[in-house]
Amino acid sequence: MDLEKLLYLQGVGNGFVDCDGHHHTTPATDREAILRAMCHAELADVGEQAFAAWVSQRIASLDARPWQDFLPPFQWCYADALVIRVRVPEVYSGQLTLNIDTEDGTHLSTVCSVADTPVTGDYYTENQLYLERELVLSELVAEHALLSIGEGYHQLTITAASAMPAGMNTALSRGLWMVAPRRSYAADLPQQLSYKPWGVSVQLFSLWSSVASEPRHSGIPTQIGDFRALAEFIRIMAAQGADFIQLNPLHALPLQDAEAASPYSPYDRRRIHPLYISTSLCPEACQADWQKTLPKRMPVNNNGTLWIDYPAAFKIKVTKLKALFKVFSGYPSEHPRRKALAAFVRDAGEDLQFYAKTQAQEVTAPWLKNPEFYLYLQFVAEEQLAFCQELAKDSGMHIGLVRDLAVGAIGTGAEVRQHPRQFCTQASIGAPPDPFAPQGQNWGLTPLDPIGLRQANFGHFITLLRRNMHHCGALRIDHMMGLFRLWWWPVTADADQHGGTYVYYPFDCMMAILLLESQRAGCMLIGEDLGLVPTEIIEPMRRAGIFSNELFYFCVDESRLPQYAGFKPPSEYKPHALMMLANHDVPTMAAWWQGKDLLARHRLGLYSDNELQQAQLRRSHKRKGLLQWLRDMTGQDFAVDVEFCTLLPHWAGAVAAGASELYSVALADLLAEADAVNIPGTSTEYPNWRRRYSIPLEHLSKNSIFTHTLTAVRNARHHTSD
Repeated sequence: MDLEKLLYLQGVGNGFVDCDGHHHTTPATDREAILRAMCHAELADVGEQAFAAWVSQRIASLDARPWQDFLPPFQWCYADALVIRVRVPEVYSGQLTLNIDTEDGTHLSTVCSVADTPVTGDYYTENQLYLERELVLSELVAEHALLSIGEGYHQLTITAASAMPAGMNTALSRGLWMVAPRRSYAADLPQQLSYKPWGVSVQLFSLWSSVASEPRHSGIPTQIGDFRALAEFIRIMAAQGADFIQLNPLHALPLQDAEAASPYSPYDRRRIHPLYISTSLCPEACQADWQKTLPKRMPVNNNGTLWIDYPAAFKIKVTKLKALFKVFSGYPSEHPRRKALAAFVRDAGEDLQFYAKTQAQEVTAPWLKNPEFYLYLQFVAEEQLAFCQELAKDSGMHIGLVRDLAVGAIGTGAEVRQHPRQFCTQASIGAPPDPFAPQGQNWGLTPLDPIGLRQANFGHFITLLRRNMHHCGALRIDHMMGLFRLWWWPVTADADQHGGTYVYYPFDCMMAILLLESQRAGCMLIGEDLGLVPTEIIEPMRRAGIFSNELFYFCVDESRLPQYAGFKPPSEYKPHALMMLANHDVPTMAAWWQGKDLLARHRLGLYSDNELQQAQLRRSHKRKGLLQWLRDMTGQDFAVDVEFCTLLPHWAGAVAAGASELYSVALADLLAEADAVNIPGTSTEYPNWRRRYSIPLEHLSKNSIFTHTLTAVRNARHHTSD
C-alpha cells in the first residue's frame, strides 16, 4: 500500500487507454522501474531490505512534510480570483500577517484572523491535524490596493501573531505566488480579421538560393538554410498574402557532432542553432578586413546535391563564423557592438554562460574552445531572428514567425546537464506500443521530472518558454500532451522496450504558467495535440484559447463516412485550430498520392512484401475516397489517374475553406516533392532532416504549382470569412 501511494505521489501511472479504446494495465514491475529511475540517486545505496523504509520516508517528505509550512514554495491563482492558500494547525485560531511584494515593487500588508478563513483541505500527521485555508484578497485588501496586484510572480511572507503549536517548522514562511490570466495572447485574433489567416510551414535548413552559392559551384550551396534565406522567404510569402511562416525547432544542436541534424533532438532548447546564422547579414561581414580573416584554404565543399552534407556544411559555416568573431574581437571596448553583446550576456544570465562553457569544452578543434565565441554566436543568432520577425510584421503579416518547442532535449546536452534535478536523467521519452510500433517508441529525449519541477518552482520550464517566445508571433508546443503526461522508458530497459509507463505532470499549474508567459511575450499558442490525446487536456485548451492542431490525414471517421474513406468535410474541422495539410511525420502529399512513401518504407525494410501489398490496397481505397470527397466538396470530377499537380490546388483549396481559424500548407507540398524530410521509425536507414527543397528561393514565384496552389488557398481563406 505504501509503494502504491508513493507511485501516485510521484505521478507514475497505472494504465492507459490506447487509440482503439482498449485499457492496458501497467505491470507493477514496470511502474517500480520508473520509480527507481526517478529516484536513482537516492536509491543508489538503498538495499532491498531498506527499500520499504525508504518508501515511507519518501512519502513523508512529499506528502506530510509540506503541511508543516505556512506557505507552499510555489502557488498560483487566476487574476480575476485572487486567493492565497496557507496551512496551519487546526488548533491555531490566532491572526496571520500577510505581506505581498509584487514584481513592480509594490508592497501590500494585511492581517487576517485564521478562524474567519474558509478551509479547503486537511491532513493528519504526527498526531496533529493541519488545515489548508484560503485567503480571499478581495475580502482582506482595499479595492484600490487590489488593482496594484497584476499578473506575474510575486513574493509572499506570512507571520503568525502568536506562538504556534508544536509541529510547525517556523512562525515565518515565504513563498512565490503566481497570478495568471485565463487565456493566452491573441486567442481571438482570427475573429478580428476580415478573413481567416493562413501561412506556410518550412524547414529552415532546407531553404537555399543559387545566388548565394560559392564560386566554382554547380548552383546548389553547401551550407544549410539560414536567416538570410528566411528573410527572403518572408518577402516572397508576404507578397502572396501569407500571415505566418511556421518553422521547425530552431534549438541548438550539439556542435561536437557534425552529423547532428534532427531539430527535435536538441542540445539546448533555450539557445538557437548557430548554423542558422547568415554571415552576410552580420555587421562584421561589412568590415573591410572580413574577407582577410578567412583562411586562404577554405574547407572543401560537398557535391552540391539536394541532400545536405552536414559535416561539410558545418566546416564551411563555422570557419566563416570564426572569421566574423575575429573581426568582432578587434573592436575597442567602447564599440556599440561590444556594448550590445555585454548587455545581451548580462540579460541572458547564467544559462547562456553555462551553454557557452559546456559547448566550448566539448568541441574537439582547439580553435573552437573559446566560450566567448559561443556567447557571440548566440548574440548574432538572436538579433538575426529578431530581424526576421520584424521584417514579417513590417511586411504585413499579422502573426509572423511561428516557432516550435520540442518535447525534450538529449541527456548529454547543456540544458539537461545544467539542471539535472529538474530532469530524470535515467529515463527517456517515447510512446507506448501500438499497431504502428508494436515495441513502442523511444525518442532518446530526457524528460522533465514533475517532482524536480515543483521543487525548483518551475524555474527551468519558465525559462524555456521565455526563450522560445522571443522574436515570434506564435509558439507551437510539440506534443502538447506532455504538459499532462509523458510516456517514460527507463534507460536500463532492454532492446524490447519493456518497463515503460505514463508519468503525470502538474498540468493545471504548467498551463497557468504557459498562459502567463504567452501574455507577457505577446505570443499566440498552438498545442500539437495529434495522436493519443487524453480527454483531460481538451477542455482546458479550449478555455485557454490555445489553438489545437489538425492534420488532414487524421481528420477521418471511417465508420460514418465510408464514401470518403473517412475524410471529414471541411465544415467539421475544429474551429479553434491550426489545420495543416501535412507535417514532417507524415508523407508529403505527392508521395501519398503516388504511393511513393509505401515503396520507400518497403525499400528501407519497414514493410515486408505482404505488408506492402496490404498498404497499397488501403491506399488505393483512400485515393478513391479522396476523389469522391473532392467531387462533393468542390464540384470537380477527377479521373483516378489525375496528375498530382492538377489535383493539388483543388485539394489544398478545399481544406483551406474549412472551419479551422488557422491554416498552413508545407512548402514541400507546394513544390510537389515526393522525398520526405523525415521518415518516422528510421535513424541511419534514411537521411532524415537533410533534404533540401527542389528549387531555389528565387524560382519559387515562377513555379506554377506553387503559385496556383497559393492562389487557391488565398481565395479560400478570404471567401470563408463570411
